[in-house]
Amino acid sequence: MFHRIRALAVYVTDLGRAKEFYGRVLGFEVEADLGPTLCFLRSRTGGIHLYLEGGMKPGREERDRSRLGFFLQAERPASETLAELRRAGVRILQEAPEPVDDDTVCFQIADPDGNIIDVCCRP
Repeated sequence: MFHRIRALAVYVTDLGRAKEFYGRVLGFEVEADLGPTLCFLRSRTGGIHLYLEGGMKPGREERDRSRLGFFLQAERPASETLAELRRAGVRILQEAPEPVDDDTVCFQIADPDGNIIDVCCRP
């Protein structure tokens, strides 16, 4: 029925703040600005597309709740990625990355609205 994910939707309270976070901090580029509450972003490689919709009510940031999330693969090792995210003021939800296998560790961060993002990288 379906053959790929077209875009990941992220619902936020403040579109400007979300564009700053996903753009400046995480490196996404604006693909289409569709007015005061909608825009599409893409990763530098073009392989990941995000749809941001602003003006939403804040949700509850609770890691043990049922939710849809997404994983981002970092370009650099975990220690460098964590240091860069800390410098940018990103909330790190797991201070120590968890091993997934011999070549991958993961940890969680939160965007300004509390949406949880899983980050995978090399150890």
